[in-house]
Amino acid sequence: MKLKRFVVLVTVFATMFLGMTGGVLAKKVLTYGQAAEVAGLSPILTNDSASSAANAQMYETLFTRNPVNNMIEPKLALSYETPDDLTWVIHLRKGVKFHDGTDFDAHAVKFTFERLLDPEVAAPRASLLASIASIEVIDDFTLELKTHDPDGLFLANLTHDNSAIVSPAAVEKYGNLMKNPVGTGPFRFKQMVSGDSITMERFDGYWGGPAKLDEIVFRVIPEAATRVAMLETGEVDFIDSIPGEQLPRLEANPDIRVVKSRGTPVRYLSFNFEKEPWDNLLVRQAVAHAVNIDDILLTMDGLGYKSIGVVGPMVFGYKPEIEELAFPYDLEKGKELLAEAGFPNGFKTVLWTTNSSEDYVRNAQIIQAQIKKIGIDAEIKILDWAAYLDATLVGDTDMFLLGWSNLTQDGGGCVFPNLHSSNAGSSNRSYYKNPEADKLIEATMITTDQAERLELLHAANEYLTKDIAWLSLWHQVNIIAMRTNVSGLQMSPVADWELYPVDIN
Repeated sequence: MKLKRFVVLVTVFATMFLGMTGGVLAKKVLTYGQAAEVAGLSPILTNDSASSAANAQMYETLFTRNPVNNMIEPKLALSYETPDDLTWVIHLRKGVKFHDGTDFDAHAVKFTFERLLDPEVAAPRASLLASIASIEVIDDFTLELKTHDPDGLFLANLTHDNSAIVSPAAVEKYGNLMKNPVGTGPFRFKQMVSGDSITMERFDGYWGGPAKLDEIVFRVIPEAATRVAMLETGEVDFIDSIPGEQLPRLEANPDIRVVKSRGTPVRYLSFNFEKEPWDNLLVRQAVAHAVNIDDILLTMDGLGYKSIGVVGPMVFGYKPEIEELAFPYDLEKGKELLAEAGFPNGFKTVLWTTNSSEDYVRNAQIIQAQIKKIGIDAEIKILDWAAYLDATLVGDTDMFLLGWSNLTQDGGGCVFPNLHSSNAGSSNRSYYKNPEADKLIEATMITTDQAERLELLHAANEYLTKDIAWLSLWHQVNIIAMRTNVSGLQMSPVADWELYPVDIN
């Protein structure tokens, strides 16, 4: 009897010891230091990066992008067919459960897509599926979607976080899911403390097998310096949105691993094509020869990389040959072009920018000094972000700086909204209206053959780069920093990540 009691006591103390010392029985909890609080936990009703990061752990899309080669792959879907340019037949994965125990099937996809498109729901990214004309359930695991017109971006749009599939039963029970998320992802919602944190726990019924982590915690830490300090002390396990000036400190810390990768976001200098002299290609070429992009990159602390095209290297539609179109830094050539355009003594203009981030102002100051060397005297005008968006929208600007993130990683999702004439005065803030460019852009949108689209997007990229529809200054380098005991964490070109493959030791 005494021996049995002794064995039981030893077992209890061993269990407690292992749990307290990080042994095999310790709960694996990963904490992420998040810069901003989520707007909500419904992929249908949110459109901010903080919400997307959280929702991506709990919800899934039909298709996804491979983070290594950027190719589109099935996720909740198994495969698809396009019998014609207007029809998409999608075959779904079987045996998938929502976190509430209900089945994922074609009816759930139809419900989600119809809800996303419902005007009364007012989903901010309803445009992702705007080309859909009809959705028909063929059987429990097969859907037929028809589009109004051929849509070359359709598959890419189905990889977007905001097209993730929600549980119909959960919507019926909770309403909008903003505080009660229910998806099919590897983690399910546990609790949310407003302004502080969101906790998710492993979903053991996940179709891909249980995650390695028991829990993940998203802690809201607005100040970048505080996030860095908490990473150093181990209060959080990883962070992103890291200012360049903090990098040397993190890279010198043996307990922290910093990972850099090329991203899709691009920062560019553009022009108001409805104002003289920016409708003159010779003037735009003069500016292109006067701007030394290498000088700008030297101020970026390694957070930017150079590529001349409108469609960047990590975006579908890019081909390396585009780099041959780069305008070499040549002040004499810039002066010659200005003289040829009718401005031998240069001219005065306004360079618009925003104080929403330091690099916008810094880049404007560098460009101001550079173009002055060829005779362009530019006054810098700085606005806050909201006023800046208004000014660029209505065409008040002359020269201006802006950026584009390209979350679908498809060149069509960049050139059509920004540079097609039909979008002038909305997402086309340059008021760029070029019939030849329109034809090239439209060609990329009306074929579903991805190999053909690659060539068509490259042709559009070539034309827009030669015409200097905008001058790409730099493309973003994504950075993530983590404790060295974190493994399997990988950032995609659009700066997102999944915690399903991640482990912590």
